[in-house]
Amino acid sequence: MVVRGCDADSALRRLHLGVIRVGAVAGHPYGGSSSAVKVYEARDLLRRGVKQINAYPNPGKLLSRQFQHQEVELIQLADACIEAGAALKVMLDNALLDDEMKIVLCRMAKRVNANFVSTTEPRDLELLLKHCGNRVKVECGGVRTIEEARRALAIGCASVASVEVAGILRALEVEAAGATKSGA
Repeated sequence: MVVRGCDADSALRRLHLGVIRVGAVAGHPYGGSSSAVKVYEARDLLRRGVKQINAYPNPGKLLSRQFQHQEVELIQLADACIEAGAALKVMLDNALLDDEMKIVLCRMAKRVNANFVSTTEPRDLELLLKHCGNRVKVECGGVRTIEEARRALAIGCASVASVEVAGILRALEVEAAGATKSGA
């Protein structure tokens, strides 16, 4: 479960049994925060018990081709996550990023040992899968239906994310009930 940083303590208290891991965002929604702010935010969340950081790269730094700045930021976030035993997910959801910038971010994600890259744009999935290789998993976010989830998993995504979890679970239950009736 991924929450806003301000909701991390509440989520951690409610999910204290550890069955569901809590993740939070750094630099949400557009990645425009300074590196110092993002790194502090991530370290604070990790100290409080969050097990995944969803990091939003700075599109301004990428578009002005300040790649070293962006990579150093990701290195600092990755180091903090590794030290805390947490996962780092690099979020590529920004309309300002073109294919070239997404490829650059995939390469950075591999170099810094990020665990995932994620997008909510289905058209980007093949690009990300091609450029992340086996070293970084690709997640399809924004999934609304079981069909979308299946498509993403079929082309090679390691996971899907959705705010429509209840609807997807209901569809799976209906499907399972139908399979049980037809198999009986």
